[in-house]
Amino acid sequence: MVNLGVGLGLGYGYYGTLKSTPALSLSVEHGLREGVGPGTIGVGGLVGYKAYHYDYPGTKYKATWTNIIVAARGTYHYNVFQNPKLDTYGGLSVGVRIQKWSDSYYDDIPELKGYSSSSSYITSGIFVGARYFFSNNIGAFTELGYDMNYLKLGLTAKF
Repeated sequence: MVNLGVGLGLGYGYYGTLKSTPALSLSVEHGLREGVGPGTIGVGGLVGYKAYHYDYPGTKYKATWTNIIVAARGTYHYNVFQNPKLDTYGGLSVGVRIQKWSDSYYDDIPELKGYSSSSSYITSGIFVGARYFFSNNIGAFTELGYDMNYLKLGLTAKF
């Protein structure tokens, strides 16, 4: 299973007058074990990207943040509505978030010109989701929870 998604809503604690790209994500999943209770356990991974931009008012200065997430995901699928075209699930993720920040505010100070910084740290998430298949292999999905955004929508494909 492959999901290509777009995240909606705020994420990563940047608020105010920032401009941002939508959160873009690609996730893959494989059903690992059927018959665990009434459902199926799945494992997979997620790669995501989101960027922010801030223009300091009345100046030429700007700041940018770039975030990349790489995570492992575990899911439990349970067909709540007994609809063969609908796949409902919940899950957890754990991975690493890589953040890069740059700021031109101090460019007038030679030793600070082009200031940038980067960091990476462990991140985790929790989510519930659903996939609806229009055909045997193609459908749409939505997830509510948190990894990069609170709401994710997109396309899904089954191979």
